[in-house]
Amino acid sequence: MRHAAIALAVALAFVPAAACAQDPRGYTAPFADSLETRVFPLFAMLRAADGWGQALRGDTVLRKLAADRVARVPLDTCTPSPQCLADAWVWTDADIAAVEARLRLLMRDRRLGAALVGGQMRPSGRFARHETLADADLIATAWGEATAAINRVIAVYAKGTAPRYPKIDAIIFDTAKPEYADVLTAHGVATTAMGHDDDLFFDPSLRYAVGLLQMNERTEAGRYRPLLSGENAATLRAVAGTDWRASPYTALLVFGHGPEDAQSRTGVMGQIRMRIAADMFARGLAPFIIVSGGNVHPNRTPFNEAVEMKRLLVTEHGIPADRILIEPHARHTTTNLRNCARLLLAAGFPVDRPALVVSDHRTIQYIGGPELARRNLSEMGVEPGRLAPGPDRFSLRFTPARIAFHVEATDPLDP
Repeated sequence: MRHAAIALAVALAFVPAAACAQDPRGYTAPFADSLETRVFPLFAMLRAADGWGQALRGDTVLRKLAADRVARVPLDTCTPSPQCLADAWVWTDADIAAVEARLRLLMRDRRLGAALVGGQMRPSGRFARHETLADADLIATAWGEATAAINRVIAVYAKGTAPRYPKIDAIIFDTAKPEYADVLTAHGVATTAMGHDDDLFFDPSLRYAVGLLQMNERTEAGRYRPLLSGENAATLRAVAGTDWRASPYTALLVFGHGPEDAQSRTGVMGQIRMRIAADMFARGLAPFIIVSGGNVHPNRTPFNEAVEMKRLLVTEHGIPADRILIEPHARHTTTNLRNCARLLLAAGFPVDRPALVVSDHRTIQYIGGPELARRNLSEMGVEPGRLAPGPDRFSLRFTPARIAFHVEATDPLDP
């Protein structure tokens, strides 16, 4: 056992400091990399930042608000059912404004501001889209986004509101069936009973939202965490020891193309993209391949695009396993690009040269065109990096930007 512990310590010595989570260089999150912390990072930071737990628990206004919100939860039936059961957990405009006022008041304590905003929010990159805001405005904006995320989960996964992509992201229940009200009632009553003495004012609603994701089997954002260990650990060690002068590009980025055939694990276009990438790898264009794609098509598939692509690149194309990183969360081309940017930066790839997006020639035209650029901003709020023409019609140069770490609150399946 002692020898195994020493071997593990030696191995970890070669892994970058941020390996516990997919964080920007120089920042290591003081909390677990999980479904809850990925979707709702502000809550994790409020809990972890020095002095904030005590300040929030000692605030009489927040304590009363928390008690009032719990009192809204029906213990039996209500009308119109089942919407009324979910509405009891929604953060109202008045609730949001009341909390914002208290947070701004607490931010007058410079020690608290430095611990939360200076020590957590800014260096984490999770709020990078708002980095130009003053500290108090930043936390107010982040609070608004956090409650929007809670309310979005309730709308989609309790009330059945259609998400942006209902074919693959929608609620799994039929909300019109009478027995569904029993499900929501049970969830609400159970969540209310789970209160702890050390709860912060947002904890009941956080449990309710996370519970809805779990009930709907929509926990994709929490899988394969922490991302820079496990399946990616050996490759991360190889990245740390790479002579980057030997190749013109840092990595080949290959995006999945999930099939609608339930028996197919990668789909036809995925096979074509892997062949192109394997050929480029053999020609020495880059020392690593990053495969990107989650459990997407068909709806609720058990197969993960990135995992399956890695398996085939190893078994059918002869790529060494420690030369492949998986990015197993992206559900759309927008987040393929953003999540690869996060992984390139977090894993320590050099920033003085680009990676290469690799795909079939028509998809490359789409990725490099104006339509995807518009989608990036409308769906994620950020452009995750800079694209430029590649050396051939199957590729685009890509330079990641730190703003890619910004968490999009309205996408709980891949924020």
